[in-house]
Amino acid sequence: MPDTLPHAARRAISAVFFVDGAALGGWVPHITDVKNSLGLDERTLGLALLASAAGAVTTMPLAGPLIHRFGSRNTSLLGGLALCAVLPFLLLAPSLPLFVFMLFLVGISNGQMDVGMNAHSMAVQDRFPRPMISAVHGWFSVGGFAGGAGAALAARFGVHPAVHLAIASALLVVVLIVAVRHLLSADVDKDAEGPRLALPRGTLLLLGILVMFAFVSEGAMWDWAAVYLRESLKSGAALGALGFGLGSLAMAFGRFFGDAWIHRFGPRRVLVLSALLSGGGLLLAVNLGSVPLAIAGFAIAGLGLANLVPVIFRAASQVPGVSAAFGLAAVTTCGYTGFLGGPPIVGLIAHERSLGFALGCSAVLCLVIAAASRVVADEA
Repeated sequence: MPDTLPHAARRAISAVFFVDGAALGGWVPHITDVKNSLGLDERTLGLALLASAAGAVTTMPLAGPLIHRFGSRNTSLLGGLALCAVLPFLLLAPSLPLFVFMLFLVGISNGQMDVGMNAHSMAVQDRFPRPMISAVHGWFSVGGFAGGAGAALAARFGVHPAVHLAIASALLVVVLIVAVRHLLSADVDKDAEGPRLALPRGTLLLLGILVMFAFVSEGAMWDWAAVYLRESLKSGAALGALGFGLGSLAMAFGRFFGDAWIHRFGPRRVLVLSALLSGGGLLLAVNLGSVPLAIAGFAIAGLGLANLVPVIFRAASQVPGVSAAFGLAAVTTCGYTGFLGGPPIVGLIAHERSLGFALGCSAVLCLVIAAASRVVADEA
């Protein structure tokens, strides 16, 4: 099968990112529903969420061989189908052990889809006339907004959470199957060497720590914003989902314009402003006890979080004496660990203090990134 045109492939891989974001975005607002139905406190919920991280981290090394054998196109498809199939069962789990098992399966499927679609996006970029990776990732955030908005509508009309996720997953499967038809051919990278684990050292270690801080903050907002609005501020299900969705929409806006901002103002200025917006938005969300201001705070934080990772990734790809591939692989290892491990840690801190305090700790991490901007600028 010959490769499709690069523009068609770009639209297709953007749709795949949208599906992943919408699937997760539709699930996240329902975390509170599971918390309430199973009678979990923040500590237990935080520990349960580790199952998703465990599923992804323990099986992601398989993604390389799978791409080598079947290609990133098919790996993305299989991971996406599995993710959509598993998600509704999270809300049907009658006990904590089964809920943990379902989260483990979500981690496995999402991890394979994540590696597959990112690998395929790089293959498309190689054939595309101008930079497009940041915009493609923006569609993941658009998907997060769509998923959160769908959850808000479902809550508004009294649709059972499991029914909502089942309908949403079915629709996303259709989008995924149609999109995959327009990706590059299945053999475009199936014979390429699979990605390997790269451990950072020296400057890469510092960059890896910063990207971990960024991903911890992003993951905390993804998994806990709706819970905070519903549990701490008593916003109701619809406003809780809307708050998360607006944060994702703001992140998408920032990513679509991120390349132009970096080109105009330089990576260091964008990094500093993004980190300050992220930290300030999170602090606004958790310190004034107001639902409208909290929603606005999460939207501001989403706008700031949008470009933290792209700027740090750029710096990692330009470290002297280190190949771009190795640099990116090294900091990505740290980043994914932070994205998956951060939300459970937030839950543990929330159990000991409060959820607002835990999210405030994430804001401090963003401010640390702003303070360390010179490290990134020296490499960018």
